[in-house]
Amino acid sequence: MIASRDLGIATSYLNSGAFKPALKIAKRLQKTTPRDPQPFNIAGICLSAMNKLPEAIAQFQRAMKIDPGSIDARHNLAQTLILAGRHAQAIKIVEPLRDSDPTACFFLAQAHVHLGDLTAAEVAINQAVTLRPSFAPAQNLRGLIQTNLGEETEAIAAYEAALALDPNNVETLVNISLPLARQNRHAEGHEMVERAVQLAPEHIGARLRLGTSFIEAGRFEEAKEQFRAVLALHPTQTQAFEQLSLLLDRGEMKTLAGPAQKALGKLRSGSVEAAELQFALSRIEDAMGDRQAAAKAREHANGILAKQLPYDAEEDTRQTERILSRFPDITPSPTDKPDGPYPIYVLGLPRSGTSLVEAMLSRLPNVETMGERAATGFLVQDFVSSDIPFDAGAARIFAHKDAARLPSCPDDTSAYVDKMPENYRYIGFLKTAYPHCKIVHVRRDPRDVALSMWKSHFTGTALSYTYDQTGLAWRIGLYARLMQHWQTIFPDQILTVDYEDLVADPVAGSRAIADYCGLEWSPEMAAPEGSSAPTLTMSASQIRQPVHQRSIGGWRAQADELAEFLEALDTSLWPDLAD
Repeated sequence: MIASRDLGIATSYLNSGAFKPALKIAKRLQKTTPRDPQPFNIAGICLSAMNKLPEAIAQFQRAMKIDPGSIDARHNLAQTLILAGRHAQAIKIVEPLRDSDPTACFFLAQAHVHLGDLTAAEVAINQAVTLRPSFAPAQNLRGLIQTNLGEETEAIAAYEAALALDPNNVETLVNISLPLARQNRHAEGHEMVERAVQLAPEHIGARLRLGTSFIEAGRFEEAKEQFRAVLALHPTQTQAFEQLSLLLDRGEMKTLAGPAQKALGKLRSGSVEAAELQFALSRIEDAMGDRQAAAKAREHANGILAKQLPYDAEEDTRQTERILSRFPDITPSPTDKPDGPYPIYVLGLPRSGTSLVEAMLSRLPNVETMGERAATGFLVQDFVSSDIPFDAGAARIFAHKDAARLPSCPDDTSAYVDKMPENYRYIGFLKTAYPHCKIVHVRRDPRDVALSMWKSHFTGTALSYTYDQTGLAWRIGLYARLMQHWQTIFPDQILTVDYEDLVADPVAGSRAIADYCGLEWSPEMAAPEGSSAPTLTMSASQIRQPVHQRSIGGWRAQADELAEFLEALDTSLWPDLAD
């Protein structure tokens, strides 16, 4: 009776968030009732909440040893293993329950996400939802996984199902905002995240996403307010520093220097957060005129991320060789006309000017811009990494799946623009699936591209080569090889636009783009800064400025900083490169 009473008191403390007294009672009960798994389970929950994860794991393991059938202990152990980064172990714990236990499937999906296996994660989370359709957190996680797989339509449906069950869930409101924006439902996405901030003004993720949404719409002053609000709540929030360093003018940047340095002193050396803040500090130092300090900050930032996200040049080369070998023959241009809206792929190296070309095309009334669609990369990955033939049947399936991921377009749409830069790797697949597609290849001096990438922090892992100058030179060489090959086997089917020529004469350049794409040129194309189309890329603030030539040849002033890249660059692949 006494043990039962004490267990009830411990549970009451636990439910109220009083973890220390709950833990004290649980530890006492472990001595008096050593064959009861509950005190060990309660102790594990308390220790996990106190961030003492190894001790919590030991407690849950003891509970499971006493009662191998304890579902609560198994769930809690899996969740704590995930928090501790021991994802493979978490999978072993919950895998036996995947056929009947939606919570186990939820944790299974989480673990697979952390391990980077989104396909396995999607299978597990779909099972969780099948077993319990009213499981709102599972619907939310399903949306996150589908967003990362480029399945925006399915993701939105999952988030909407989660919101139907829990209308004021802030995490879901934040999460749905991005796929809505990617589906050109920008106003709805913005409304969702504004609602999230209204419900939870101190929610950091909600304010960060709202600030980003303002940037996408070109509302920069309102974006600054959100990021400043984040720093008022959380003075070491590195994403807010990064965004402000991209938005503030030189005068405003001075106010950011002191807080940024103070925040850096509180971050763990070598962490991703420290790298993010070093990128921000490099821009602050540049604005304040200290080029040496800026270069040092960039060196630190890139060095951290190069260790965190090492670039595998050998595997990248193998993939490139596999792609090249798939498309060995010259392919003639199609002679008939496209049926319905056709894709315009704007591609090239990141930071080469693809956003500028997209903004120019967005000025035409019958052209829809889609931003950087991830669908192509996901849909061709199995073909790139294996010997599965990309024949006519596979191309039709690819086109069908790709079309299913497109946002709806107005009835009078002539063409839509996909400006994922690294689609240059997949031109052979794109021309096979869409013979009538238009390829606008934006070419820029690789040294200016390298400088811009060296100064940039990219989300995700796809651009890990940008943090290592030797890797950056190697990847740029692979790009040059691919483009030479595509231009050989698709003669007269790819328009190459030199960035330097485009910004020197935007009228002639934009006219050439319109003519090649079969579109009627408009003078507005030469003034892309007037576009009202939202932009979901790093260049969102830059393309709101009039076309300029300020960055051309900028690498020369920072050649010392780029010395490793310049030494490694294969100049034989760039015969027209001026000194």
